[in-house]
Amino acid sequence: MEYKSENIKLIFSQDIVYEKDGLKRQLSLEKGIGQNEDLLAVCMTEREKNGNMRLHMKVKNTGTHPVILREVNYIRVQDQKDFTLFEQNLENFLVYRQGRHKNDVPTVFCPGIRDGRLADGTGGMTETGDQKNNASQIIHSDSLTLFHYQDTTMLWGFMTGRNCFVDCCIAAEYKQQADEGLIVCGCSSINIVLEPGKNFEGEELLIASGKDENRLIRDFSMEKAERYNARYHSKAPSVFCTWYYYGLTVTYEDVALSLSEIKKKQLPFDVFQVDEGWEITLGEWEPNEKFPRSMKEVAQEIRNAGLTAGIWTSPFIAHETASVWKKHPKWILRDKTGVPCLFHMNDTVYQVFDITNPEVYSYFTELYKKLTFDWGYTYHKLDFTRAAVLYEDADFFDKTVTLVQAYFRATEAVRKGMGNDSYFLMCGGLYDPIIGLVDGQRMSADVLSMWQSNINRDGKAQPFTVKQNMLRYYMNSWWNNDPDALMVRRQKQMTRGLRLTLGLLNEEEVKTTVVNQYLGGGLICSTEPLASIDNDRLYQLEHILPVMERKVEVRNLFGECRFPNMADIYLPEKKWHSFVLINWNDETEIPAAFQLTEKTISGLKKDRVYLVAEFYSGCYQTDIKYGDTVSMGVILPHGSAVFKIQEYDPAMPFIVKSTAHYSIGGETEVLKIEKETLIFEMQHLFETESIYHVLLPEGYETKDHNREVEIHVRKTGRTLIEIPIQEIHKNT
Repeated sequence: MEYKSENIKLIFSQDIVYEKDGLKRQLSLEKGIGQNEDLLAVCMTEREKNGNMRLHMKVKNTGTHPVILREVNYIRVQDQKDFTLFEQNLENFLVYRQGRHKNDVPTVFCPGIRDGRLADGTGGMTETGDQKNNASQIIHSDSLTLFHYQDTTMLWGFMTGRNCFVDCCIAAEYKQQADEGLIVCGCSSINIVLEPGKNFEGEELLIASGKDENRLIRDFSMEKAERYNARYHSKAPSVFCTWYYYGLTVTYEDVALSLSEIKKKQLPFDVFQVDEGWEITLGEWEPNEKFPRSMKEVAQEIRNAGLTAGIWTSPFIAHETASVWKKHPKWILRDKTGVPCLFHMNDTVYQVFDITNPEVYSYFTELYKKLTFDWGYTYHKLDFTRAAVLYEDADFFDKTVTLVQAYFRATEAVRKGMGNDSYFLMCGGLYDPIIGLVDGQRMSADVLSMWQSNINRDGKAQPFTVKQNMLRYYMNSWWNNDPDALMVRRQKQMTRGLRLTLGLLNEEEVKTTVVNQYLGGGLICSTEPLASIDNDRLYQLEHILPVMERKVEVRNLFGECRFPNMADIYLPEKKWHSFVLINWNDETEIPAAFQLTEKTISGLKKDRVYLVAEFYSGCYQTDIKYGDTVSMGVILPHGSAVFKIQEYDPAMPFIVKSTAHYSIGGETEVLKIEKETLIFEMQHLFETESIYHVLLPEGYETKDHNREVEIHVRKTGRTLIEIPIQEIHKNT
């Protein structure tokens, strides 16, 4: 088969890999059809008017014996000359790679350059945010892979994802001919018994190309959102989570103190989530001795404080001592020798549920009915769910369903238990199969409140988790992305022996840490020792709360930086943009500057002028035109700049400086002039003072003859401020 368009040539073969009588076999397709004595395979190909191609593979066992279906390969590129962009081959492309699990590091790399970008694609992160290396020279991408050269991008994206794993395998050692092919893309690790007469249906693959990579990605993510009725919330929650300070040592007293401090400081969180450490053990979902009150009473105390009660669980694994195994030993997932499959976490070993066994679904449903309708928790964080899909060739109870199908059904059973109105945050599982089931998904490995760490690759910690968060930005169409918890405390000594309690960020690194929550585009989460944290660090929350709907796109996706450094953030309610610029350099400052074009900000109108303001410097400019370069000082190493870009009308007032929200005024509800009075109204969420600077329209000034008005908001609650102003011509 082939895909050709302007500047692109792709010639590929297709095949089915299966086993029969213990022997590996391969069925090749010609012109989309392949048949032998065992199987009939058909690839349905749709070519759209816009040049896109869609591939959808179906396989039927037409023989008389069962076979084990392993792979259904939609695209196999054997030689570099068969895939070119502008007559250049793979070694010169830039490739975007997505990982299957949250701990994988999505990255943009060049196969012909062996650098840190490529290393990120072959490695990943541990659950605690540490780096792990992988000696494999094959880079695996999941449901989205992009190939780019010059001004053209080619997208390979799987539009469905509930039937099986998908994979795009790219040989990093491009100069050596790979036995399996230079690129192999399709349905992988299917590993099901296909009985005679039975069918298998693969996922739908889209091949698209264009000159605007953001539009390609946007169309891909939006189509999947619509297809699966994604549970996207325009108003994502703000969450206080206990994990990133208390860890497994969390007690009822810790919860009570945190609730008291939230109420005392009037912190505007929506959810209080009790994380891991409350339970007897994983699989024994009752409170341990550190929680002398029932979890039902704890939930009531959370609600009494005006917050939604949230709880952490990990339903797909359980400790070997858990009573569930004594009652149901057949639910344990085992390998082909009968040995239990194990999952290692937090210095403890757990056994895994066989999620192909339908009996476990009712167990999951009943567990979450109890947590939700008996105990009162309506925000659920589920963790380590990837454990159930790590052993792809185990001895499963049902050998006719794929792991992905089973994972969807297990997650569906959890949703059934907690009800449709609960908020369901998945942390550490598959992405595509559960679009439409969950409300939020974690984007990164666990964060650390430190920039550097001597146990991580290249001595860095935070840049990798920010990279994971940024390069999964497009998933915000499917749910609320979760960038993991904000930690900005100052703490050089560990408490309770926990590395989690450290706070080693300098002032510039704090900026980027807080910015990471903003450019996440979804929910906001934080964990701090609220009774002892310095106020200047605690009230960094004011920069990201209230949670505003944000449409995020990473800019300069195919730049040379190992870590993405530009993001365009559109605020639909306000109809203006934020633009984030990050300095990843360790020693060198960079200009806080960018060019106002479509490459940085989407939807600009060339016939309009714009107001551009920068949050940290307090600088602003009016009458900025399309194509102009904006420069507002410098960004120090590890720091960030946050700009506001808004259409400018000299006849209207504008907020041009703020010490509060990154949007520079997005939280205000009323800003207008009536009868020589400037009216400013908002619901202020914090007890700390916020300062706003308003630029008056041309022809107006204050009684002191200034066009810039400084407004101080000093208390929580509804704030209405009226300031007398005058028209300039009346005093001339």
